[in-house]
Amino acid sequence: MIVLISQIVGCLLVAAGIGGAVGWLLRNLSAASLKQQYLELNSALRSKEQTLEKVQYELKAKSSAMQILESNIISAETLVQSTQQELSARNDRLQALQEELALRTQRLTVLEAEEAAVRRRASEYDAATAVQSEEAQQLQLVRQAAQQTLESNEQERHNLQCRVAELEATVAEAERLRARVEELEPAQGRVHWLEVQLSDRDTEHRAALHQLDSQLADRDRQIGELEPLTQRLQEQEASLTQWETKYAHTLMQHEAQIAKLNKQLAAQDQLRAQLLLDKQLLDERAERIDSLNHRIQELEVQQQGLADQVKTAGETQEEITRLRKRLVEVRAALRIKTDGGAVAPRQTRQNVSQLSLQMEQAKAAKDGQKDDLRKIHGIGPVFARTLNKMGLHTFVQIARWKPEDIAKVAKKLYTAPDRIKRDKWIDEAKKEHYRKYGERL
Repeated sequence: MIVLISQIVGCLLVAAGIGGAVGWLLRNLSAASLKQQYLELNSALRSKEQTLEKVQYELKAKSSAMQILESNIISAETLVQSTQQELSARNDRLQALQEELALRTQRLTVLEAEEAAVRRRASEYDAATAVQSEEAQQLQLVRQAAQQTLESNEQERHNLQCRVAELEATVAEAERLRARVEELEPAQGRVHWLEVQLSDRDTEHRAALHQLDSQLADRDRQIGELEPLTQRLQEQEASLTQWETKYAHTLMQHEAQIAKLNKQLAAQDQLRAQLLLDKQLLDERAERIDSLNHRIQELEVQQQGLADQVKTAGETQEEITRLRKRLVEVRAALRIKTDGGAVAPRQTRQNVSQLSLQMEQAKAAKDGQKDDLRKIHGIGPVFARTLNKMGLHTFVQIARWKPEDIAKVAKKLYTAPDRIKRDKWIDEAKKEHYRKYGERL
């Protein structure tokens, strides 16, 4: 703004010099030389106007190209914001997955410790069951031997009972023979001989019976000795049945725990696969973000180039404005020469008043607080520099805009007024002013 004011002051000084020169020429030169100079000046002005028109056309072309690039920059900024939001969401999801993976890892460690304890207990149960199985097999063998012994004893007892029955039948036969001998008294000698034989046989039978009784007593004693073993064998069979039931129940519990652990391991594998997939997606997102960052850097370079072009265009516009003012001043000077010189002083006073007003505004902007206008959504570095050149440095100035001010600023920024309304520059300026100074507008 100061540069613009200095250029305006310079143009006014040049205009004053030109006016003085024209007055001096009017006083000292003839009308023919003035007319010749006027024609030359007109030809020079026409060439300047042609040059101005060409520069204006180039400036319009550059302005349209700059608007296109600004729209591309805005779309790129929108894409970058969406990408950054998506990246933050992905990062949050990755952090949640990492926390869940840590929890699952802790749970898996606890489950592995429990599984190791269960396996250790199962091995202990297996060892105890193997020892009990061996004892049960030994007891089963003892039981089978006892049963075989009992069966053999029962067989011998049955044989002895058969022999006792035979002996009893023999005794009955001897009694019958004795009765018959008594009946047969004439054959007493024979009977005596038979009695002797019967007595011998009776002695033998009695000795055999005594032997059989002793054997039966021994068998009964052995059976009595085997009865506690049978009872102990039955108790051990009952204990073995209980151990088998308990072992089967323990095996069922172990199988259930193993199935549960297998399910948890399968879920863990699924989580690991999902985590690998998420890592691949995140790597792809990171690659896309890197490419977008590269694109953004390229756009920033292009934006810097456009800013330089805009700066050059601004300087060209200032040069055009200065030339226009000089043209107006020259025309005014010529009009003074042709019409008698009544209008120029008033225009000079008007220019002086405008100059003083602009200087006062520049001084007020210089003395006031300057704000960062880029904090307003939609105002980039290029717009901020242009607004600063226009004398707009604070949020208050933007917050107090009127519709006609918006139209003028949009025309200066080579953008649409609807964009300023759509981005809500006035509301954003009020919010930023309240956020910085604590004062509502």
